[in-house]
Amino acid sequence: MATFKKLSSGNWRVQVRRKGRYLSETFRRHADAQAWSIAVERRIDRGETPTKRSRVDPTTFGHLIDLHIDDLKEVGKAPRRSKVRHGDEEGDDHAEGMPPASSRPIC
Repeated sequence: MATFKKLSSGNWRVQVRRKGRYLSETFRRHADAQAWSIAVERRIDRGETPTKRSRVDPTTFGHLIDLHIDDLKEVGKAPRRSKVRHGDEEGDDHAEGMPPASSRPIC
């Protein structure tokens, strides 16, 4: 069973003690801490060696922005003007004022 503790910094510390094994990790979000602890407990139950978490590797810049906006929403902050998507309308998938990627010249 995992133990969760909220630190003074606002981060979450999770400790997993199971079948003589101990792992701990610190997370910004409680949901991430829960997901990690469940994954670690499953690995221990299957007899695998539990490992430290690996960071999400965003494949595109847009994915990185989406992750950032999700983080802002979770802590209750609104995204600022520079982070708001301008191309949310149907059929408009590019930033305001920028031509679509297919029509931009390749240098």
